[in-house]
Amino acid sequence: MDRNIPEAIIDILKSRGIGEENFDEFFSAAPKLAYDPFLLANMQAGVDLLLDAVDSGKKIVIYGDYDVDGITSTALMMKVLGSLTENLDYYIPSRLDEGYGLHKESIDRIHEAGGQLIVTVDCGSVSREETEYAHSLGIETLVTDHHNISEVRAEGIIINPWLSEDKYPFKGLAGVGVAYKVALAVARKREVPKQVMTEILELVTVGTIADIMPLLDENRTIVKCGLRFIHLGGKNKGLRRLIDLSGLDYRTLRAGDISYGIAPKINAAGRLGDATLGVKLLLAENEEDIEKYCNILIEANRERKALTDKAYEKGLELAPGELENGDFLMLEINDSHEGVLGIVAGKVRESVNRPVVVISRNGETYKGTGRSIPNVDLFEMLDKYRDEFVSFGGHKAACGFTIAADNVQRLKDNLNSDIADMLAEDETLFDFDYHYDAAIDPDAVDMQLAEVIEFLEPCGKGNEIPTFLLKDVNVDGWRFLKNDKYAKFNIRTEGDRRIECMLFHDADKYYEMADSGRPVDILGSIEINRWRDSCRLQIIVDWMLQEADR
Repeated sequence: MDRNIPEAIIDILKSRGIGEENFDEFFSAAPKLAYDPFLLANMQAGVDLLLDAVDSGKKIVIYGDYDVDGITSTALMMKVLGSLTENLDYYIPSRLDEGYGLHKESIDRIHEAGGQLIVTVDCGSVSREETEYAHSLGIETLVTDHHNISEVRAEGIIINPWLSEDKYPFKGLAGVGVAYKVALAVARKREVPKQVMTEILELVTVGTIADIMPLLDENRTIVKCGLRFIHLGGKNKGLRRLIDLSGLDYRTLRAGDISYGIAPKINAAGRLGDATLGVKLLLAENEEDIEKYCNILIEANRERKALTDKAYEKGLELAPGELENGDFLMLEINDSHEGVLGIVAGKVRESVNRPVVVISRNGETYKGTGRSIPNVDLFEMLDKYRDEFVSFGGHKAACGFTIAADNVQRLKDNLNSDIADMLAEDETLFDFDYHYDAAIDPDAVDMQLAEVIEFLEPCGKGNEIPTFLLKDVNVDGWRFLKNDKYAKFNIRTEGDRRIECMLFHDADKYYEMADSGRPVDILGSIEINRWRDSCRLQIIVDWMLQEADR
């Protein structure tokens, strides 16, 4: 391999299970690691069902989810099947009025509108009652999904790499990744325009990154190829315009830009009410419509941020009291917008390093959304009490449910009892790990190292941006940004170089440490800040420690 890779980077890759024999594929600008879509269990039967519906003129309805994964999955299937039939529509349930997954009321609406085949994307694997109900109305179903599957399974055909009988080599596909494999299988049987197949790669890329799927194996191939098309200008007009209006440069767009700059905007409309706006943007061809949808999503995201901040403050107020009752936090926040409670759960979890569920009352039921910590499988914990829920779904790191008000206290007590048992078995369950990949001399931080680190892109889950420890550095030039939440400062090296650092959280908390005059340890990532034609070396700081914290 013709690359001069620093030993520190090679050590990091090996520690992540990536050996030198895999380097060519890992670093390739045009990776080729991909698997035959027909290796997914039930793929042949699913494609036959789809094409039979197309050929017989049946009305097909794509049934999605209201997050970015579901929105991109829906748009992807609409584009691919839309090239084969006009008898096609989509349906996304309201996060606020219906909640996650299939619902009998939604199926009734689809039936009234003449739907004859429901194709779920990013949901439906455990919807046994709902699929049985659809079948009783004469509606066929095809479930495509990537969520965990319990003993309760949907009726009919399911395409999901987590099926017990599935032998697909890679289990880390997003919902949109599964939809993409269905699209590839359909394209083997029917002629789908090449431009459509190219464009949907951009959608798979956005959905995979947004749903925090591992950026390894086949996902790495998908995302690298999708980013390459975006860098060339992109085929999806709505996505391209949203990138531009977000102040990002499509030519250098990275996975992190999608996570923090694009995904929240696509998510925002669904959080506050109407997730179909995201689908409409990704399907739009008219410039006026694209501009309208982009502006709505951007404004919705601004509103979402304000609502999130308010609910987060409430969550932080409630957390100490809940911690007195146990280490599984169930926070009741009724006076905040339901659509932001998942974000709030995640932010509180980061503050207390405990699994957190935020619940909100709606009449005689509560809706809940949870986020977990690395050592606690949230789906496994809650699935044990599946009979307590009106509806429930999720995976290891996150969950959503509806529960009768009378069952809430019992669930809370059971979960706190379970987490206490887990802690008794493993006293390190809640230990916070100041993780870093390698210690490095500050004088070794230069543009050449940052350029090599960029070869690791796309970075995300399973292939995180490397975090480095820089010990005993001196801080100067501290400047607060954005109401003291963020800060910019320099560290001085022994070689009398100054390296710019950016801190995007808890700047007010770290200021006293930085201003003490004593050396600090910095944990953070090294990157090149690219904007248009300018490049600047910087460190993005995750943590700042002094001797007492080590």
